[in-house]
Amino acid sequence: MTSLNGLYLWINNEIITPDMKKLYILAAFCFQFIAFATAQINVMPYPSSVKTGDGKLRLSNYFSISVYPSKDSLLMNGANRLLQSLNRKTSTFFLQEYITPESNDVESACQITSGKPGNFQQGTDESYKLTITSNRITLDAQHSIGALRGMETILQLLSKDEQGFYFPLVDISDKPRFGWRGLMIDVARHFIPLDVLKRNIDAMAAVKLNVLHLHLTDDEGFRMESKVYPKLHQMGSNGNYYTQAEMKGLIEYARLRGIMVIPEFDLPGHSRSWFAGYPELASTPGVYEPGHRFIFNGTKPLPELIAMINSTATPTIDPSKEYTYQFLDKLIGEMSSIFTSACFHIGADENNGVAWKQNANIVAFMKKNNIPDTKALDHYFVMRMYAIIKKHKRTMVGWEELFNKNLPKDVIVQKWKPEVAMMGTPLKAETVIAQGNPVIISSGFYLDHHMPAHVYYLNSAIPKTDIADPAIKANLLGGEAAQWTEIADAENIEGRIWPGTAAIAERLWSAASVTDIDDMYRRLNILNLDLDEGGLQHFANQDKELRRLTGTQDISQVKQLTDVLTPVRGYKRLFGRMSKSNEETNAIAPLNEVADIVFVDSRKKREFRQQVGNYLKKDSLAEQAVRQQLRQWINEEQQWEAFKGNTALMAVSVHAHNLSVLSAAALEAMDMRKKGSMGEDWLAAKKELIKKASVAAGDVELAVIPELEALITGILKPEPAQYPLF
Repeated sequence: MTSLNGLYLWINNEIITPDMKKLYILAAFCFQFIAFATAQINVMPYPSSVKTGDGKLRLSNYFSISVYPSKDSLLMNGANRLLQSLNRKTSTFFLQEYITPESNDVESACQITSGKPGNFQQGTDESYKLTITSNRITLDAQHSIGALRGMETILQLLSKDEQGFYFPLVDISDKPRFGWRGLMIDVARHFIPLDVLKRNIDAMAAVKLNVLHLHLTDDEGFRMESKVYPKLHQMGSNGNYYTQAEMKGLIEYARLRGIMVIPEFDLPGHSRSWFAGYPELASTPGVYEPGHRFIFNGTKPLPELIAMINSTATPTIDPSKEYTYQFLDKLIGEMSSIFTSACFHIGADENNGVAWKQNANIVAFMKKNNIPDTKALDHYFVMRMYAIIKKHKRTMVGWEELFNKNLPKDVIVQKWKPEVAMMGTPLKAETVIAQGNPVIISSGFYLDHHMPAHVYYLNSAIPKTDIADPAIKANLLGGEAAQWTEIADAENIEGRIWPGTAAIAERLWSAASVTDIDDMYRRLNILNLDLDEGGLQHFANQDKELRRLTGTQDISQVKQLTDVLTPVRGYKRLFGRMSKSNEETNAIAPLNEVADIVFVDSRKKREFRQQVGNYLKKDSLAEQAVRQQLRQWINEEQQWEAFKGNTALMAVSVHAHNLSVLSAAALEAMDMRKKGSMGEDWLAAKKELIKKASVAAGDVELAVIPELEALITGILKPEPAQYPLF
């Protein structure tokens, strides 16, 4: 509850006289809304400035929304989505069915006002001001896009108590820290259908992301219809591609939610699918079809895999032929008529140059043109692409490999390499900015690394304090979460992207000072349920996949274990799959192992961790909850006896055993702690059990081991800010 004394101090920041107190009390009763202090609200990303007041704005069927200016179609569309979402979530049956210019009423419970109309583009003002009093919501923005962002905040503020739905009283001033807040989805390795992309766009809008970067081409597939060069999609997609009409519809769907769609056509490497229809573009003659860049035929040690990646001649476009650039000029011209965003991504990553070195004509071209090495030839290709993209009035974007000292300063560089020695020297954002190029950060935001949300949240590639230097502030555009799909497909991708991407969205929107991990997870868990209610299929897909594994048996038996399992982190699983046979890893091979199904972040672990922490602080209620959970887990190994003969489930059965054994040990430790006796030999033996249980099996790990260890040792260790990638 708000204290009046606190209110006086907040207003004046000085000692108040009795007469002044009377005036303030009178003012408090006169105003419908009294701003007091920053408080706990369920909004993600967290706003720049929040003040809360006592009381609630209750919803009734008389709730209505008015929009000004009513001729702003983007604003009107967003407001109608807000109205329908509130109606659906609350089942209130509003009297206002649709918002129209005729239905605008100055007495509406929610008044939305915007200044400049228009679509989102870099530099658009996304700020807004939101005030909720006991009888009205007022949302003001300088631009339609800012109003859209504010509407998402309104939707997240919706709350419920025993009397029904309401909004808390708040005064919010909000704006993003960074202007580029994106999500890259690789639709080439595994084709991702339009309905899945649309659900992700809705989720992006919910957390105020503004760029959808589609990785449309790679060795495994060319996913965009071309009428100029139809064999690109006809022979390079295995029948899975987006028609131009479908893509225009998707771009419009995103536009209405304040999101711009950026295409990526990855060259000069990652291009096997291009050559299926147009082999004359390739540096190496041959017959091509979409497929993996590397065929390893058997498990190999990691150093050997890395060596092969660096020394294998992979499908690469021929940069020495003038025909190549004539082809690309026509294609980019065609695609620029579909993708209306100002940016065009050319990829330009991971080309080892081996195919070029093995082509005599390319070597002769290099010698004739004084191009000393394949790195310089790569830059030659980039500059030819730059000229083409410039001709079509687009800004070029590429992965960090395209950067060099002669790169034009209007090229946007996307930094992706982690600080791992075996992956080469990563490019520093400071180096790019010092040269004057804009930079987007994706290093530390790779979703296929399967990191818990707090690791993305604490990404060291994003400055921990506000940026004072104007040059750095202008050229550090922001960041992008990146979802590659070697081990993700249409059925599990939503559970791979969400809810972790929401933590990234907050890191890119909210102030640098917003760093409370516990509160982030508290709000993330609430948001995760909202995303499900909004149409995301991550929960439904997981249950469906588990039913495939269990057949007629109840999945609740399986979920007690899978709810506390997470995929192995980093590149371990990806590199392991690269050594499997083509039949196991091709585009139609199902991703139906337990490691493909379990979520990256275990919500059960988070709940249990909080209970364990409270128990160690002598909370008796937490102790009861912990004991109850341990007793359930003790029976886990016995329950898994029912799945003998099920290969997929038995691959992780050792975790059922470990969960049972460690739960029993934890319960025993709690009893010993009460009696004040715990032998050193007993503790040493249990630590050895913990060590064995920490080993991954079936490409998954038991997520609650740190918490079980804490119950045994009495010390809950802080969670790591990062995990090894290999």
